[in-house]
Amino acid sequence: MASPEKIQSDLKEEVQNIKKNSLVRLKNKEPVEYHITYDTFGQTLEPIYFWVLDFLKNDAPSGLGLDVSKVEEEFEASPGGAFFGELGARATVMQDRAMAILKYVNGIIKEIINLIYDLREYDMRLAVYNDADPKKQKDKEKVQAAEYSLKSVWMDQVDIKMGLGSINNLTRGDLQFVTLRDGFMQAKDLKNINSLDLNKRVKIILKKKLEEYSKWRVYSEKELRKRYSIERNYLRSQVDSLKLYTKWARPYLRAAQKLGMKEGKVSNPVLVSTFNNMQMELSLFAKKLVKPERIFPSYKKLKFDNKYYACLQIDFEYRTAPQAVRSGQSTHFAHVGIVDIFFRAYVLTEEQIKKIDMQEVHEDMSLVEHLTDHSLKNLQEDLDYYLEEEKPEEEEKPEGRPNPLKALKDIFSGLGGLTKNASKYQEDKVKNEASDAAKNLCLVAYDVFKKSHRMITW
Repeated sequence: MASPEKIQSDLKEEVQNIKKNSLVRLKNKEPVEYHITYDTFGQTLEPIYFWVLDFLKNDAPSGLGLDVSKVEEEFEASPGGAFFGELGARATVMQDRAMAILKYVNGIIKEIINLIYDLREYDMRLAVYNDADPKKQKDKEKVQAAEYSLKSVWMDQVDIKMGLGSINNLTRGDLQFVTLRDGFMQAKDLKNINSLDLNKRVKIILKKKLEEYSKWRVYSEKELRKRYSIERNYLRSQVDSLKLYTKWARPYLRAAQKLGMKEGKVSNPVLVSTFNNMQMELSLFAKKLVKPERIFPSYKKLKFDNKYYACLQIDFEYRTAPQAVRSGQSTHFAHVGIVDIFFRAYVLTEEQIKKIDMQEVHEDMSLVEHLTDHSLKNLQEDLDYYLEEEKPEEEEKPEGRPNPLKALKDIFSGLGGLTKNASKYQEDKVKNEASDAAKNLCLVAYDVFKKSHRMITW
């Protein structure tokens, strides 16, 4: 079975190939890509990001009406800058809170492991009681073997506490009741003892011991089943507590992960250790379903193998100098500097978009999953067994008489709902329509951005 790191690496490589092959191109095979560099130290750069976000998701006429999500966010600050220290302090707080909760998580996991081992032992002990019950076990040989086993347990753990008066000591002691052990093992009940070929003294002792054993067997089984039920309920409460604690820990783990900076190269010329600057990368992904009936109304009745989406990816590459801004008792940072914006157009199927979403979620949650959800992976089979609720048997409902009118209605509705599969030519037509829509959306987003920010357009 592949490791999580290998799965993540393969998924990332697959997503890169998907994006590379799905990039919309012009007739000269050049990719549809527009680039803007916005340079300002007179105002902050946050409004640039939010202007693009709002324009992508707002409905016409103030936007493109796309479904938008943030798919990437990475940053790196110069070690000598104030932003580095401020962010590091906040990340440390989140990490400390998460680790405090995870200490309780580790304690609960150890308790769960011990409970599972106890329940396994109870299972083995109760299996002997089940086999000794003729109502549950039809094999007479197994019933007899289980009865011998219970009698041995009683002699070794209960009767031995009687000291010299125990069966084991009476059998091997000076009194030489050598037939006592065999008689106890063979006796079925008090009446059966009278038919055994034993002397009267042995029979008297044997009746006393068998009466004690019979009472022990009833009470011990009852007590064992009660403790087994209590342990299972306790295990269930511990698992619920584990889920609760991990739920509390996840927000802090996510926050600490998001506040953590990426591992950049030492030779990165953008960042200088003694400067107060940082580099940040953001990506927005927007999509819109291209409906087949948009090409021809008759396509609405066709069944297509894929759903095609006209997609945009907007990449922001910030190079900023964070400025501390004090607001009341709190301090936050405003970013001034340069941002490079890249507009790219894609045509993707629904399955390809799911792959991209899966990769983004996997990267965002990899640390959290390893610390929480994977903790009990090896014990999952035991947890499923011991936590499973006994479902009452459902009564079979008698089937009513068939309704001929309903049957005719189902037949005719099925005939009316028959669809025809789309041909390759029709699939290509929808894909080309999605490609043209992606080109147009990309150009509109680029052109309107320039016009709204008073840039030269042509």
